[in-house]
Amino acid sequence: MKLKVYKIVTGLIIIMIMASVAFASADQPVDASMPKDILIAKDTIIKVQAVNTISSQQNKQNEKVHFKVIEDIMVGDVVIVPANTNVEAIVTKVKKAGSWGRAGLIEVVFSEVKTKNGQSVPVNGILKLQGNKPNVLVKYSLGGVFIKGKEAVGMVGTQVNLQVKEDIKINCDGVSSNKSDSEVL
Repeated sequence: MKLKVYKIVTGLIIIMIMASVAFASADQPVDASMPKDILIAKDTIIKVQAVNTISSQQNKQNEKVHFKVIEDIMVGDVVIVPANTNVEAIVTKVKKAGSWGRAGLIEVVFSEVKTKNGQSVPVNGILKLQGNKPNVLVKYSLGGVFIKGKEAVGMVGTQVNLQVKEDIKINCDGVSSNKSDSEVL
């Protein structure tokens, strides 16, 4: 009889332990394995392309020009920067084409790319465009004064590779994943 009571008590204890474990895990968030921060490594390449034509004829110094990210930037199965994300750059130098075959020049500098949740990723990137120069003989001939150089032009779709400046932690609040630790891109 004592053995029967012992088995019943042991069974009840096991059931209570299992129930308490089940209730305790029910309070955990569904995506508890998601890392809180993901590290994007220095020198990671982010490919962007021009949304509009850029030229030494049309654009002015300090003007904003628009590019878009070409492909998703991911860590594991987490999209950090989605394709088609808008990227702004600043025109830092413009020289229009001139007589004597002087070619046009335009320089565009990138400083940051925004992540899916709005965090800023500092980047290095410069796009330098220069128009074609005429033949040296034409340039220095007496008629050279009438020969204008070509404007610098970057067509829609002109690509630039940006580099992440430094290791940067990206907060993943609100993004779902199946990963369990911080990861490096």
